[in-house]
Amino acid sequence: MKIIDRYIATVVTTATLTALLVVVGLDAFFSVIGQIDSVGKGDYTLLKMLMTVVLTIPASMYALFPVAALLGSLGGMGMLASNSELIALRASGLSIWRIVLSVMQAGVLMLFIAVLVGEFVAPGAEQYAQQIRSSATDARVSFMGNRGLWVRDDRLFINAKKVVSENTLADITVYEFDDNAKLKIATSAVSANYRKGQWVLHNVQQSRFGTDSVQVDHVEELPRDSLLTPELLGIVVLEPEDMSAREIKQFMSYLQDNGLNTQQYQYALLSRFITPVSALVMLFISVPFVFGSLRTASAGHRIFIGILVGFGFYIVSQVAGQMGRVYDLDPVLATFTPSVIFLLIGIRAVRRL
Repeated sequence: MKIIDRYIATVVTTATLTALLVVVGLDAFFSVIGQIDSVGKGDYTLLKMLMTVVLTIPASMYALFPVAALLGSLGGMGMLASNSELIALRASGLSIWRIVLSVMQAGVLMLFIAVLVGEFVAPGAEQYAQQIRSSATDARVSFMGNRGLWVRDDRLFINAKKVVSENTLADITVYEFDDNAKLKIATSAVSANYRKGQWVLHNVQQSRFGTDSVQVDHVEELPRDSLLTPELLGIVVLEPEDMSAREIKQFMSYLQDNGLNTQQYQYALLSRFITPVSALVMLFISVPFVFGSLRTASAGHRIFIGILVGFGFYIVSQVAGQMGRVYDLDPVLATFTPSVIFLLIGIRAVRRL
């Protein structure tokens, strides 16, 4: 039995890695096309653009792994079906559920590696890519990293410890210098929101430095016209989906402590767990196709069906997530419902074989 498990695992793993190489390559190709217009802006050269694309590949590998698992399983198991090897396995007394178990065992091994890449490699690479892109395309961005965003705007130096979104900053400090490069005003705020063409700072402490004195004022809100633009933040903001689960949890704790909305990060955190589940579901539902009407189909036909199923799962997942956000549904329910539905469909299909 172990020999059969290893053989099926080898076939499925090889086909999945091939499919992953293809889909990630296509994703990288379209990323290059999408960013080619930005080449030449500031110091954003072709080499830097290619570097950012390469650095986003680990995140693409993790996000596209469920689709690659479906295509790989359809291709690998389909090849066994075409060679009548699955018929031989069934004739030897091996049940369909036992073959499903062998496929799932191969999936768990690949999934373990994919999770390691998604949690420990992809977030750091994505952040570095963002830093290269933002500092090259806009000279005002001085630094972006673990200590937040630093931006220079004439005589203002702006530090935002947390860039929540294009319109929201948290733990922000603005340093204003005079013509002699001496610190004149230091303004710190718990959060800032962009409203009607200007930033509104909340829970503000402002220190004005005189020759021999410091005047400290506290205000609830302080409008500021000359700060970062949402367009600039759109370049530097790191999407929650590109963070690791640990980073998302830390970010959520910070937002909760400061009374800020965490819905977007709740969905992002759940998506870190739903990706592995989705990959296993995709592997599972591929088996009925191979044993059913597709057992004598061509490889191209199987790939086409796999693309349709994968695209359908993606659409259902996106619709469920958006409905959850709009109607304020439970994030767990909205996130896991598509996987449960497809899993039940797969179980029903296997039982009918």
